[in-house]
Amino acid sequence: MMAFGDLSLDAPHKPNKGHEGGACNRQSCQAEPALWFNHGTQQWYCADCRRDIQFDAFNLRDWTQQWQPRLGHPMFETREQIDARERLTEARRNYIPAPPQKSPSLIRILTKARRAHA
Repeated sequence: MMAFGDLSLDAPHKPNKGHEGGACNRQSCQAEPALWFNHGTQQWYCADCRRDIQFDAFNLRDWTQQWQPRLGHPMFETREQIDARERLTEARRNYIPAPPQKSPSLIRILTKARRAHA
């Protein structure tokens, strides 16, 4: 595993750089596997670079104040987290609530009212 900064900026990139399961997308890193998807760059990163980027004070504040309220997810997610969130979103989209049920006491009151007006 190659840590961030161990790679010179002009080093050739691996062909799988930034791809899911491939090499980390960060400029001076090519660690594998890249299992964290960055919603800002639309690329995949290794766990160490994800931690460094996501929890940088500026990035964390910017994402939590500007983007997460609108998008509803963190800056980085794994494939499992993305799939679970998308399944939940789809289930919510397809949810049809049951019609409200009248309480037994309301039914008694309405029944009495109907009898009184009949």
